[in-house]
Amino acid sequence: MDRLPLTPSILPTQKDLDAALQGAFAPFAGRLRLDPDPAARTMEESATCGALSDALAAFADAHPGGERRAVASLWSAYLFAGLIAPGLAAGARLGLALPPERFSLAAGGLPAAFHLAPELPFPASLPAQVDRLLAERVAPAVRCLRAETGLSMRLLWENAGGHLFWTLGTLARETQEQAGAVREALLALRWPQEACSALTLMRADALAGLDAPRRRVCCLRHALPGFSKCAGICPLLRG
Repeated sequence: MDRLPLTPSILPTQKDLDAALQGAFAPFAGRLRLDPDPAARTMEESATCGALSDALAAFADAHPGGERRAVASLWSAYLFAGLIAPGLAAGARLGLALPPERFSLAAGGLPAAFHLAPELPFPASLPAQVDRLLAERVAPAVRCLRAETGLSMRLLWENAGGHLFWTLGTLARETQEQAGAVREALLALRWPQEACSALTLMRADALAGLDAPRRRVCCLRHALPGFSKCAGICPLLRG
């Protein structure tokens, strides 16, 4: 993917965002939104008004017989995918900080679209984009999910870390001119203290060139009907 010809004085359009989400990021095209949605909420708002609890309950209905904590963990993985991948992928190509601020929900309880803040996007390097995303979007989401579901901080941060390192690795593979920025972002990566042990080890795997950094805590997905342990990364499959 070539970098789009945007300057800091030109705001991206929805067409620009969609065009930036190519290759492995194509499934996110149309889900990173510039337009506001009255039904979209921040993670904190969703937790306070009960929308998060309702979303988890609706998602659980789609997995009858599933263990409650496994349902919550899988739901969080969908959330982190939308919070992390499209904003960083488009942001890297456009050279702009594009962290989603709010998300709207589909009928089945899963996050459907992720809406940017109304403030103007600003130019930012990829390392700066990653730092802002973790501090302003991912960390609050982890804290809300911890309070709502009782899942451990480490499990939730590894769920988020899996999508973060997949996104950065995919950017480096698909957009060769981003490879240097990706390595710089990995080396400069900062995160809240509660995520330290989880992301430190996953980052080491990413820097070593592993396609999928290994988990140290199981995501519990295998406790849902029809799901198995994740080959290559699940700690339960390692000796």
